[in-house]
Amino acid sequence: MDKILILGGDGLLGSCFWLGKKVGRKDADLTNYQETYELIKRENPLWVVNCAGKVGGVKANIENKFDFFEKNILINLNVVKACMELKVPNLISLLSTCIFPDTLNKNGDLIHQFVATNGDLVESHLHQGEPHESNYAYAYSKRMTDILSRIARDKGFNYQCLIPTNLYGYNDNFDLDSSHVIPALIRKVADGIIEAKKQGKNVVDIEVWGTGNPIRQFLFANDVVSMVFEIIDNDIRFGNMIISDTKSYSIKQVIDVIIKIYQELTNNEFTILRNFNSSKPDGQYKKTTDTSKFSILLDTPITELNEGLKLVITEYWKSRN
Repeated sequence: MDKILILGGDGLLGSCFWLGKKVGRKDADLTNYQETYELIKRENPLWVVNCAGKVGGVKANIENKFDFFEKNILINLNVVKACMELKVPNLISLLSTCIFPDTLNKNGDLIHQFVATNGDLVESHLHQGEPHESNYAYAYSKRMTDILSRIARDKGFNYQCLIPTNLYGYNDNFDLDSSHVIPALIRKVADGIIEAKKQGKNVVDIEVWGTGNPIRQFLFANDVVSMVFEIIDNDIRFGNMIISDTKSYSIKQVIDVIIKIYQELTNNEFTILRNFNSSKPDGQYKKTTDTSKFSILLDTPITELNEGLKLVITEYWKSRN
């Protein structure tokens, strides 16, 4: 396989790559252009896969808007610019479906441009409205990566953007102050069980932010790596492309799956109750996608949510015991 450089190689997605040279924060500060340039020059890749970025859940996005905007703008600008200057022919940048416009108005009705797809996001929607207020700083910064890639393609470079839905995996961020929904829930249930054990109790109460009603799609990080390799192996050209499972889940359904897996791992020793704190923000209510483009171009199978969560939770629970 062609020489591949994985940026963000110590993060959730980048750490999953089993081929290529993985580099992380200790190798270069990608917010610094000179360090970025020297790193890419030294590695001299034919393909760069940019998984680097500052990411976080609703809480972190709300509390650190400027930091999210600044760091992501700098990282992606520096990576694209350095790759172009060094004549790197191929670049795949990882974005996220959370950067798309909010599909609902304040009354909960579909905004007109999303009616035809019943609220499902398609690639052409990316710049057709404002992102959700909970993460607009991150969203606008990442949207500019799509613009930078388009500019590079105009100059003959093969620079493309993959747009996965909510990712989860083994090397996730389980810090409750900055994590996304799945690792936060996995961590909360583990903390609750461990505390209940200490106190000699068999009932665990878990607080879940929001109403539990928002709808999401999820993708196992290892599946994205397989998709990237399929793209590289077959030199698939797509500009930008959403990658997602076709199945959707409410947050209530997700926490119930997580609870069931923990109960199996602990031989049903604990009764685990979930309590929704509706005073906390839900984030974007509905974030589902149209996967027509992905289905046509790629053959990579998708790991079922229950199967993927069982793998991740089993590994995480072992690390806590």
